[in-house]
Amino acid sequence: MTAANDAWAELMKASFGLVRTGMQVSEMMVASGSVIGARMTIMGHAARRPTEGNYAEITGMVAEKVVAVSRVNETLADQWSAMLLDTFEQARHFCDQALSGRPLSTGDCSAMSERWVAHGTRMMTRTMQTGGLALAPVHQQATANARRLS
Repeated sequence: MTAANDAWAELMKASFGLVRTGMQVSEMMVASGSVIGARMTIMGHAARRPTEGNYAEITGMVAEKVVAVSRVNETLADQWSAMLLDTFEQARHFCDQALSGRPLSTGDCSAMSERWVAHGTRMMTRTMQTGGLALAPVHQQATANARRLS
């Protein structure tokens, strides 16, 4: 299989991942609606009868948000770091070729072209995957809460 075919296959796979991410967003929105409704009831009960309030649930709301946002940030930082490292490696390779002092052969140009196609594909697919990876901890928490509170 050629580099172009490999790139096309990777981009198509990442596109299906975007569809999966869209479905997870929808599922999370439905779950969030039921969680918000249940928690409003819990907070209303605690406001009316403070001695009977479910304070474990109320305080857990803040803690779970901190954990989920931390996981999202970690995922985004990991993805960003990987993309920067990949770009640095591409630039280093290009500079090594450009500063070698010898003319580039047809084979060198072909190899460099394939390398740039592979790099571009990695950058695009990683970008396409980042949303789903960042959504995962929030989706997991929202759907787990919906199951627990239903």
